[in-house]
Amino acid sequence: MKKQTLILALLLCVGSVSAFAQGTHRETSVDGLKGAVRQVNSMMYTAIVENDAMRRGTPLEHLETVYNSKGQRRSMSYLSTEEEVVFRTRYKHDAFGVTTLEQVVDNNEEVIGRTYYIYNDQFVLTESYVEDAERQVENRIRYKYDGSGRLIQRSYNDALGQVYRREMYRYNGDGTILSNTIYNRQDQKVMEIRYEYDRQRQPITKTVFDYSDVEPEVFVTLYRYQYDEQGNWIQRTEYSVEGSNRIPEYITERSIQYYE
Repeated sequence: MKKQTLILALLLCVGSVSAFAQGTHRETSVDGLKGAVRQVNSMMYTAIVENDAMRRGTPLEHLETVYNSKGQRRSMSYLSTEEEVVFRTRYKHDAFGVTTLEQVVDNNEEVIGRTYYIYNDQFVLTESYVEDAERQVENRIRYKYDGSGRLIQRSYNDALGQVYRREMYRYNGDGTILSNTIYNRQDQKVMEIRYEYDRQRQPITKTVFDYSDVEPEVFVTLYRYQYDEQGNWIQRTEYSVEGSNRIPEYITERSIQYYE
């Protein structure tokens, strides 16, 4: 199973990251950040091991996220390794502080996609929908919550209103996600992802059970972190597990700027 590129991850963020941003919660908190964060620059590299020492290899992905003083996302930019903008997501908020619109623009600032967010009277996200550059609706996502306000189901609907993907969530006692189970259009379970965390509530183990083939497969990824004084990680090393071997795959480094 190949690692998804950050471009795909960013496109999914349009209908993914904000799905957990209920009400007027600070989006820095939703993004797992602590303190008055102004900007996060994240660079991912391949991990190279030589003479029993690990170092950064080829730069792969550069992501820059900017927040305002209220903890709301202003923009999220995917940059090439030459520091050129490939595309950028711009965020709009209403007077209550909730995200109402995301616009994805290319390197010429031309809008190539939009995501709209719909809330109920308690400012809880109930639905979102994605438009392409021609303003055609590509899909709609509907959200369900438990009595504690935690997301328990996310349903993806195509342009005809048919559900083609469902994600079900279970939680640990501290509110971290225990597992995410994914179903296809035929309502068959195709994948389950389980997580374990460290004391900073960051995932240290991700186990993927892939049921899409005749023979199910299991993939295990380990994460190890270094943290700054605010408790935000500034380096993450990602390992794949094959039998008893841990194989370094990626090193991600983050520089974080804070409001004074």
